[in-house]
Amino acid sequence: MSQAKVDKQKEYKKNRKKILAKEKRKSRVLKWIGYLCLVCIIGGVGFSFYQKFNPAPEENTSAFYNLIATDSYGILQPSLSE
Repeated sequence: MSQAKVDKQKEYKKNRKKILAKEKRKSRVLKWIGYLCLVCIIGGVGFSFYQKFNPAPEENTSAFYNLIATDSYGILQPSLSE
């Protein structure tokens, strides 16, 4: 083995705890990011299906306009005519 390989191996052995802890931390962070993305995708798909199968009711604006009529003087008066 060359001296560079020996020095590299000694450095690895010396800092093994730090290196392994760093790798575990990186692995955990990547797993949590993956879980978060998965939850967001599933939630988005579920929400889109919910909106598709339960559409919001449309407003009935004609009832509002039927309650308001103008008289000959231009004053608005409520009426119940259709």
